[in-house]
Amino acid sequence: MRDAIPRPQLRGPGVLHQRYLRRAPVSAVPAVPAPAGDAPTAFLGSGRVVVAFIALLFGCQLALLLEALSPVRVVFRILAFGTSLALLVLAKGRRFPHPAKPFLLAFLGVTALNFVQPGTTSAVAAAVQLGIQASVFAPVFWASRLRIDEKMFQRIVLMLFLFNMASATLGVLQVYFPGRFQPALSTVIEGQGDAYIRSLQFETASGARVFRPMGLTDLPGGAATGAFYSVLLGGALFLGPRGRWKTVLGVAGIGVGMVSLYLCQVRAAAVTLLVCMVAMALVLMLGGRLMRLVVLAAVVGGLAVGAFGWAVAVGGDAVLARWSTLTASDPGQVYQGNRGHFLDDTFGERLPEYPLGAGLGRYGMANAYFGDNSDRNQPPLWAEIQWTAWVYDGGILAIVLYPLALLLTMLWSFRVAIRRDDSRGDFWLWGSLLFAYDLGAVALTFSYPFFMSQMGMEFWLLNGAFFSAYRNATVHAHRR
Repeated sequence: MRDAIPRPQLRGPGVLHQRYLRRAPVSAVPAVPAPAGDAPTAFLGSGRVVVAFIALLFGCQLALLLEALSPVRVVFRILAFGTSLALLVLAKGRRFPHPAKPFLLAFLGVTALNFVQPGTTSAVAAAVQLGIQASVFAPVFWASRLRIDEKMFQRIVLMLFLFNMASATLGVLQVYFPGRFQPALSTVIEGQGDAYIRSLQFETASGARVFRPMGLTDLPGGAATGAFYSVLLGGALFLGPRGRWKTVLGVAGIGVGMVSLYLCQVRAAAVTLLVCMVAMALVLMLGGRLMRLVVLAAVVGGLAVGAFGWAVAVGGDAVLARWSTLTASDPGQVYQGNRGHFLDDTFGERLPEYPLGAGLGRYGMANAYFGDNSDRNQPPLWAEIQWTAWVYDGGILAIVLYPLALLLTMLWSFRVAIRRDDSRGDFWLWGSLLFAYDLGAVALTFSYPFFMSQMGMEFWLLNGAFFSAYRNATVHAHRR
């Protein structure tokens, strides 16, 4: 008996407006394996490069706390920067043009011209200075080439959060248990004399005299950085994809970060955090996510009040007196009395003196390790804030180009944050986080040379990874 041959089903008049496609049986089309170099699981083309690089950054930072490794501290300081430069060549993938790239390349070109400045007294120090500049923003070039999806980006944020939360937690323990969790003090701080060292200490409610919390650093008050990012990233985890452990972890990070920040008594970090939280609230409001805004404000506000009471109970009158200065006078006067005069000096004295730059390798780590300061006519320089460092590196052009790169980076994150289309995952949340994070980084340039440090490298790394994750999620597969 012949097998019945299936007939196509009758279809209505609408079939005339549809294309007829002949479909081959699935088994008739053999699978063609992708080339090994294009495999999405290849390490040098995947987001695992970012995870490994973050682990390297944390490892180098922790190695600086070990006294046994002090003779080779310069190796650990250079390792992260050198690896970032190497990944410019090693990282694989399609090149997506980040909006900040042209301005960063122009800034690097302007900085390189300072090789011929009379102030450049050491070719080695100048090369190191240029290498530091390039390595700090290099991640926005190589991370944006990697195949990163939203899940991988969440993992990157979680890694940064956990490390900063650990630093903030250790900072709290250093005050709660005086002397028990204290790392070795930085040799640079020790060389400033006893009077300066005592100014970095305070008396707790129990009568013990302790340093301001260091956290996972060797600098008194260094835990403030971990506390700052613990609160900011904790807020994003709290608002993120629902999961009980993430909600609890986010709340815990906000709480311990607040306590640590109060104990560190770093007022600039607190003001910057307030600006970041207001910025995040703004983009949530513009994106129409008012309920999330209300919940976040209630949690952060409640924990801020409770953490302050706990910090005063542990830290004593010194903590209360320190923070009361923020409300005792105008915030602008507080900044002017602490960091404002450095900004005035930058634009009033340094920029007119060095309109095209002061030469390379005359300040910072490059000068400390490789500089030649034998020429009295070209003494070493000091950059207390990032704007001064930009003037030294490239003068007027430098203080225009780099801030423009930062502005375009912030605007790109802002556009993603205010999108009302939730069909593309939680990129609105990560855009809100990045906008607040970037704004905080810009604010910190008025406090210290942020983009000459590992924190500046993490800034460009996170922005590059986010750019890659968003582009990979929105660009059609045949264009990847």
